[in-house]
Amino acid sequence: MSERLFGFTRSELVEHHGWVSDVVFDNQQELVWVAGQKGYVTSYYSCGLQLYTKFFANDEVVQLMPVSAGILSLSSNRLNLHTRQGLSQHSFTSPNMTKMVCMCTDPNSNDVLIGGHTKTVTKYDLGKQKVVNEIVLGDAGCVIIRETPTLCCFGCPDGDIVLYDKNTYKKASTIPAHSGTISDFDICDNLLVSCGFASRGNDMSVKRSLLVYDLRMMRSLNAVHCSIDPVQLRFMPMYHSQVLIASQSGQFQQLEVTAALPQNKYLFEVDLAGSYCNAIDLSSTSKALAIGDSSGVVHLLASQEGTAFNSFSQPTYFPTENMINFPKVNVDDYSFPLSTVPMPHTTERLLSDWPPEFNRSGDRRTKPIDPEILRNMKMVGFVGGYSPNPHNMYKNTIPYELNLQRPEELKKREEVVTNIPRVYQRIDVDPTTLTESELHNYNRTKFSVFYNNKGNTYICTVLQMLYYLEPIALALKSHICRNTGCLACELGVLFYTLDVSDDKITDIDSFIQTFEQLPAAKYQDWQLYERHHKKTDYLQLPQSLLTFLLRHLHEEILRPPQPTSAIYLTFGSKVGHRTTCATCHQSWYNKSSINLTYTLDYPRETTAKITFVDLLKRTMQAENTSRHILCNRCGNYTPCQDKSVLESLPYILQLNCGMTASDSEFWTTQVNIHKEENHKSCPSGKNCNNPECKLSHGVGQSSWLPLNFHIKAPNEHGALQFARGLHDDKEDSNSHVFDYELCSVIAMIDAPTSQGLMLHSLVGRNYHQRQGVDDQAWYLFNGCSAISTHKKEATSFGQCWKTPCTIVYKQVKLPKELFHHSTPNPHELFIPFNIIPSPNLVPLSPSENLTKGELVGIGLSVEPAPNCLLRVVLVRGQGDHEGVPFSHDVCPTNYAPEGHQNVKLLYFKIKCLVDRGLILVGHSITKQLKYLNIHIPAQQYIDTAELYRPQHSEAIPPLQFLCPRILKVDNVPGAHNDAVFSLQLYEKFLDLKRAGQFEKTLKAIHSE
Repeated sequence: MSERLFGFTRSELVEHHGWVSDVVFDNQQELVWVAGQKGYVTSYYSCGLQLYTKFFANDEVVQLMPVSAGILSLSSNRLNLHTRQGLSQHSFTSPNMTKMVCMCTDPNSNDVLIGGHTKTVTKYDLGKQKVVNEIVLGDAGCVIIRETPTLCCFGCPDGDIVLYDKNTYKKASTIPAHSGTISDFDICDNLLVSCGFASRGNDMSVKRSLLVYDLRMMRSLNAVHCSIDPVQLRFMPMYHSQVLIASQSGQFQQLEVTAALPQNKYLFEVDLAGSYCNAIDLSSTSKALAIGDSSGVVHLLASQEGTAFNSFSQPTYFPTENMINFPKVNVDDYSFPLSTVPMPHTTERLLSDWPPEFNRSGDRRTKPIDPEILRNMKMVGFVGGYSPNPHNMYKNTIPYELNLQRPEELKKREEVVTNIPRVYQRIDVDPTTLTESELHNYNRTKFSVFYNNKGNTYICTVLQMLYYLEPIALALKSHICRNTGCLACELGVLFYTLDVSDDKITDIDSFIQTFEQLPAAKYQDWQLYERHHKKTDYLQLPQSLLTFLLRHLHEEILRPPQPTSAIYLTFGSKVGHRTTCATCHQSWYNKSSINLTYTLDYPRETTAKITFVDLLKRTMQAENTSRHILCNRCGNYTPCQDKSVLESLPYILQLNCGMTASDSEFWTTQVNIHKEENHKSCPSGKNCNNPECKLSHGVGQSSWLPLNFHIKAPNEHGALQFARGLHDDKEDSNSHVFDYELCSVIAMIDAPTSQGLMLHSLVGRNYHQRQGVDDQAWYLFNGCSAISTHKKEATSFGQCWKTPCTIVYKQVKLPKELFHHSTPNPHELFIPFNIIPSPNLVPLSPSENLTKGELVGIGLSVEPAPNCLLRVVLVRGQGDHEGVPFSHDVCPTNYAPEGHQNVKLLYFKIKCLVDRGLILVGHSITKQLKYLNIHIPAQQYIDTAELYRPQHSEAIPPLQFLCPRILKVDNVPGAHNDAVFSLQLYEKFLDLKRAGQFEKTLKAIHSE
């Protein structure tokens, strides 16, 4: 047998004074990985066992597992991921990882199952780098894990093999494999083969037979007897239903596990020099066998020298590969011909292929004639002249005039490209084409970001900023109306989706469609793509859009009984105007107005020093000379001075930066002045006692743009005082002080190749508490990218590539009334409105209280063309009117404008039920929710199709199949009947569960 299978042998010492704990072949490259007792992982290349890498992973490594990203190594309390070159990529540990001994990976995902002598098995996602599930086993835990496409198999120390369903992680079956402990088992297709120990009194001995189990039929097959004591086994991939078993002394035997007749016993032995066999592994081609023994030696057996481990292996990277020897050339040698350097044939873009914006076509000027030629010219008649060739150049060649001085514009542009951090560069990636693990590389937070594929990413940035302004988000989510094309309703739907959705991105197409239908939006041409705008227009887009949205949302939210809206209450500040005559100095007060936004009023002198709070005071208390008016007192037609007087301060202060060319220069100048002053400040600050110290003793600030400031009003008629930093309550208790903190910054990133908007936002505690964290933090949103950042990044300006657009401050202490909004009355929502009447419909009465935990049946039916109508029926699940519908809506599936009103009303109906804690029951409700484009938390809906779906089956039983067999009635198609039968199926499910007959009934109806 050894001559037929393995004719080549090679051994290598891996661990001095230790043993080999695991050995495994790499399924992607020609490598074999070996783990030692002392925590080192070693890899060898090909059959010659050429040393490839060796690195320290952790304490004693118990198992290795190659994956696409590298090699996984498991110790008793930690899981490590290294590249195949030995670089550490990731490390994971948890309180449950105390005595880990085994792991298994899923080839179709990034999930890793980790088990050991603990009660739970941890399912860890390498892509998301988080625990996604924990499977509860017995007290003894497991020592071996194997997977099939539908099952997870756990080998327990008591000799049992427990099978769990891979989709639900519920126990499917238990195989009593051995009376003693289990030694090893392996799975191929539907066959499971195991070896272990038998218990005889107080002793245990190796069983000389293999347990064979059919996973498809869930029954045992005939046991296979062995000639040796099997302690380890592996299926041979290239030989169907054949296994290779190994004894502890180095004896091996190849067996056919499905043979009905006696078979030949192919035996061979490997000389282990008195050591014990600790680990074995077979390559995917079954032509190479690796053995690790107790003396620290790895043995490799192959069919012949040069045998491949895999049929299609990826090339292994070596440091000396792809090294091209180019000729050595002096950097000052301009006579060196470039044709000497060979040009590789490639389909990639060359470095010499400049972008179109860096190219300019032009004609090359003719070079002047050499003066030597003109001097020796001999004129002949009227034809011309002749001159000898000076031989100072070759034929048909024109030498280049090299200008080594680089233009200043090119230097500046190259400096910009080099200094822009990667997180600020524009990301032109369609996130809908990315997988979940790839999208996690862009969005590393637990929050969803807005996305739009129409090129209007500046709208996504503005909406993202409004979402994290909590008073505005709460006001929009509580708004419900019946008006068609209401932006407040659309924003409320979007913000609610971000609250409950687990997705990394949220599309805003529905908002864009509603937004483009507004007459004002059409007039101002908001729907143009960003690439159609210049830089100056690009800076104004988010500022103009935000101003337009605030005023439009105020008109939509304002209800006649209320004096003002949440928009005016939050952003609005009451500003009066005092006019003074320049001749008689008479003053009179004009009518007050409400300002929602302020545009920074920059001084004409951009080089003079000015603090940001002084600029803010100049903006909010503007003084200017108005046009000539007729004074009522002196009767002169004279210029008058107009001064803004703040009568009330906004809770949220929005500042538009304007940012023309001179404004951008002003920001750069002020930031540079601020940096220079901070470098010259005294280290002792205000505590300096040196009278001769000439340094600045002010408290140094990290940036020109402050993180917080306060406004002090000494009395009713006194002037407002602006100061940087938060107010100290001990300084002045008689003044009214308003502390402001920075909460949002929208900035434009100006790169030579593209421009993009990004958002710095302070995400509050309430947003984090939905994720289980009680904290607030700064985040950077850039397209589909979202990362955690430092607060200093939001105030960092002065670079030529980062320009501020909009700055938002909020008061530190906001009143509680901003966070309390009335919820809609469900009885008003469920009044029939513009729908086809139903004969069985009974609207909700005022005496019916929808309480948390009550059931509501939902049924949905789609009528085919030409009507394309979507019927949705909501049915009571308890009470005197149980089974009677209280809502019946008809909507167009193509979302035509005439049916948009019904779609919105239906959405708010279901959202109202979810907010009150009711549970929706339906058949295939997951599919129904996709039709409605509604996200509902998993704990608030019950899908009867999943309840009655048999295990290990993807087929979903329809109502036409379940109703005659479970409810003993015939199903009549229709949304109303679907909702009623779904409630009855759920009640029947609870009755069968309480009686312990559900599994038996389910098996009986599906075996028919």
